[in-house]
Amino acid sequence: MSSTTTLTIRLDSDIKEAARRRAMRLGVSLGTVVENDLRRFINGYPIVIDDDSFVPSERLREDIEEAEAELVRGETTSVPAAGLGDYLDHLAKIAA
Repeated sequence: MSSTTTLTIRLDSDIKEAARRRAMRLGVSLGTVVENDLRRFINGYPIVIDDDSFVPSERLREDIEEAEAELVRGETTSVPAAGLGDYLDHLAKIAA
């Protein structure tokens, strides 16, 4: 049986929050994400370090939260891709 230990790291608060939100959507903790990446590192998988990391803006995070809330409240519509044009035409007629 292995024991556990604590790892303390410093990182940008926006990155931590974005990672926490994504991990939460996946149903895992940030500790699990870090441990998974460390295991991959130990086992020789490549490490990718670049500056293309995506951290959503505050506006995008707010829009995502609102969209998720609309989904929970049942305020969304599902339209097959083949019928999207007709659906948008219908909405345009209603709005006119």
